[in-house]
Amino acid sequence: MKPYLFLGLAVALLTAGCKKNDPEADLPAATHTGANTAGCLINGQPFVATGFGSGPGRVAGLGGGFAYGGDYYLRLDGKLGGQDGSLHIYLRSIPDYKSNSLIRTYLLNELSAYIPIASPTQCRSYGAFFPNDNSGEVYITDNIHVGKVDFVYVNLADLNRPITAGTFEFTAVSSLDPTKTLRVTSGRFDRQQ
Repeated sequence: MKPYLFLGLAVALLTAGCKKNDPEADLPAATHTGANTAGCLINGQPFVATGFGSGPGRVAGLGGGFAYGGDYYLRLDGKLGGQDGSLHIYLRSIPDYKSNSLIRTYLLNELSAYIPIASPTQCRSYGAFFPNDNSGEVYITDNIHVGKVDFVYVNLADLNRPITAGTFEFTAVSSLDPTKTLRVTSGRFDRQQ
């Protein structure tokens, strides 16, 4: 009987240890209430929209929404491994964005310029990560390094403050070194514009 007790205790401790080391536990819950929360894992490390800086120069944690006559933009600012960074998702020309037919998958699978280097009219749908390290490096999706955004909830009852919630994942390649990539997984957002 004692071996079973020992085995049960070992399994319990192992399970508790696994939960404690789960990086997804540091991400905000996947909600759809307009909570203005967002986060993801970047190469397995938590990245949460918390903003950075202080005082008047503080950068907000989450921004974006519908803009440019039917495009959708999402910006998460936070820290990755102690370093400031910004994750952007841009969805070009969402058809019929004033209807509730937006709950679907949007692909990030084309070569694209990116904001702020290009104007929205020059951009295709993309996902990008900007490390704030003064290197000028940007990680961006293209036709080989792809991803997707799933809108799981859209409430446009008040067009002045619509709520969009969803999930995202993508692989992006460095603008400075095509052998370097990063992987964004477990992404979620709950945004009230």
